Amino acid sequence: MRQEEAVRKISEKAEAYLESQVTLLTRFAEFDSETHYLEGNRKAVDLAKEYLADLDPEFEEITFEQVGTHLLARIRPENPKGRIILNAHLDTVFPVGFAAENQPRVEGDWLYGLGVIDCKGGVAVSCFALKILKELGLLPDVEIDILYTCDEEQGSMTGQDVFARIAPGADAAFIFEPGDYKEAAPVPVLTSRQGVILGNLDITGVEAHAGCDYSKGRSANLELAHKILELYSFNDDEKGIYYNAAPVSGGRPNGVVSGSANMQFCVAGIPDWESYHQCEEKLDQLGSHSNNPDIQLELSYRMLFPPQLRLEKTGEIYDMVEQAAELLGVQVEEAGVNPNGEDLFAATDANYFASHGIPALDGFGVMGVGMHTTEERVHIPSIKTKTELFAVYLYLLGQSL
Repeated sequence: MRQEEAVRKISEKAEAYLESQVTLLTRFAEFDSETHYLEGNRKAVDLAKEYLADLDPEFEEITFEQVGTHLLARIRPENPKGRIILNAHLDTVFPVGFAAENQPRVEGDWLYGLGVIDCKGGVAVSCFALKILKELGLLPDVEIDILYTCDEEQGSMTGQDVFARIAPGADAAFIFEPGDYKEAAPVPVLTSRQGVILGNLDITGVEAHAGCDYSKGRSANLELAHKILELYSFNDDEKGIYYNAAPVSGGRPNGVVSGSANMQFCVAGIPDWESYHQCEEKLDQLGSHSNNPDIQLELSYRMLFPPQLRLEKTGEIYDMVEQAAELLGVQVEEAGVNPNGEDLFAATDANYFASHGIPALDGFGVMGVGMHTTEERVHIPSIKTKTELFAVYLYLLGQSL
C-alpha cells in the first residue's frame, strides 16, 4: 500500500472509530477508579481487556495486594525486529463516590467525565491506533507491550517494579498522558520531564505550660516556622525548581508549648540528575541542624519521579513523529524541560522509563482541560487527531524496518 493511501485509510478509520472511543471513555467515567480502590481497578482492567481483545494479545495481570492490578498485553509477531512499550494508567485522583456525583456527559465538542483526560483518554488512543493498523494489515513488525498501570497517581510505587521488569531491552516507550487543549496551538510531544522528591520532617520539642512554665518549653512549632522559611529559601527561579511545604501541623491546646510538629514537603521541577543531587544536599542541610539544641529533627525524603532526560535516540523518534504529523497536516512541537526552567511539565511514568535508559516520548493522549478537577473534559476532535497521529507514526516505523 502506498504511503498516501495508507495515511488516508488510517484517517478514515480514525474518523469512523471516534464514536466508539467516546463510548469507551463514557463507560470508564461512569465508575470510580481512585488509586487503591480495588473494585474500580477491577472494572477498569476488565473494560480495557474488552477493547484490547480484537488485537489478540497475550494478557498478563500483575497484581499487588491492597494496591490493584496492572494490565500487560503483548502483541508478538513471529520474528519481531524490535520491541516498544505503550503506557497509560487506569487510576484517577477522585475519591470513591465522586463518579456518581459527576456522571459523564457530552456538551458540543466536549466530553465531561472524571479521568477522561488523565488517563483513560490515553487508553482510548493507544488501543484504537493499534486496532486501526491491525485491520489495515499495517502493524509494524515489532513486539508491542501495552501496559496500563494502576497507581501512577500516587507515584507508581508498585508500577516501578513492573517498569524495571519490562523496560530493559525495549527500543522506546510511548506514554499516553494528555495535553492541555489550546485552540490552534501545536500538539506538544514531550521528550523530557521534571523529577520530583517527596519528604517529611518530624520535629520534637519540649512541652511546658505556656503560662506558668513557658521558659521550660522548647517550641516545635517555632522550629517548624524556621524550617518552612529555610525550605522556601531553596527555591530556584532560574532553573524552575520549587520547594513546597504542605501539609504542616504541630502542638496540642494553645496553652501548651508545642512538643511536636510535622512538615511534609515536595521538590518539583528538577530538570536533571546534577540538579537532583543538589536538591539532596539542600535537604540534608535542612535536617542537619535545629535552631535550639534541645529540639530534635528527623528528616526523610525519597524520589517520587526521577528526572526524564532527552536521549539522542529520543530525538530521532521525535523526528519520525514530526514526519507523521506533516503527512496528516497536524502541527506538533517538541516540549519538555528547557535549561532556563521554562515550559516545565509535571512528572509521569515517562520519567521511570527514561531512568532505565529507554527513549521515552510522552503526550500521546488526548487534549483537554480541567485535569484533576470535577470539570475535567476532553476535546472530542483531539481523540481522532491523536489516534491517527500515533497510528501513522507506527506505520512509518514499520516502513523503516
